[in-house]
Amino acid sequence: MNYWVMIVAMALITFSVRYLLLARSVPVRIGPRLQRLLTYSAPAVLTALWVPIVFFPEDELSVTATNPYLLGALLAIGLACTRLSTLLVVGISIGFFVTLQLWGLR
Repeated sequence: MNYWVMIVAMALITFSVRYLLLARSVPVRIGPRLQRLLTYSAPAVLTALWVPIVFFPEDELSVTATNPYLLGALLAIGLACTRLSTLLVVGISIGFFVTLQLWGLR
């Protein structure tokens, strides 16, 4: 299949789903139970993104003290628990991760 056709089709599907839920002219209402369930979608998606990166950096389980991804994630969690700003937590964690990479920890 042509890649451009596939990209346009995915864009149309994404737009139509979002339009149906966000447009005020379309009378679609979400009940309180579904709204409560949807609050869990962002943490679920974020967890699905970071868990493989942190625990499987080279396509195999790596829960060791030499895993810079795990060390950076643990530092980020610790900093986030201290109530620092999100931007500061991200900046310090990235700096720590890059430092570990430069030291040759892989």
